[in-house]
Amino acid sequence: MENVKWDGKTDSDIILEALLLLIDEEDEEKGLTTSYGDFGKYLQKLYKAAGAGNGKYSVRTNKKVLVIVNKKQVQYELTWNKAAKLIHEYLHRKEK
Repeated sequence: MENVKWDGKTDSDIILEALLLLIDEEDEEKGLTTSYGDFGKYLQKLYKAAGAGNGKYSVRTNKKVLVIVNKKQVQYELTWNKAAKLIHEYLHRKEK
């Protein structure tokens, strides 16, 4: 499996879909009321050493966030800040 440090653009829709498996409605509310930096700290505190998946994607967290795209055999490595920013932007687009 190829390990790639995520550049913030490549496969962002896939990565977002995978990250959304990790959070719930309460987290979405928090994302709408905080900056993405604070949201990243919140997610890291809450989901450090957690995981989620659906067969197409898997997410594992610890110091960094790993999103595994099974079909492509690629593992993207994200910082908590980049993961939070991607989710935060999605939540605010969805809210409009």
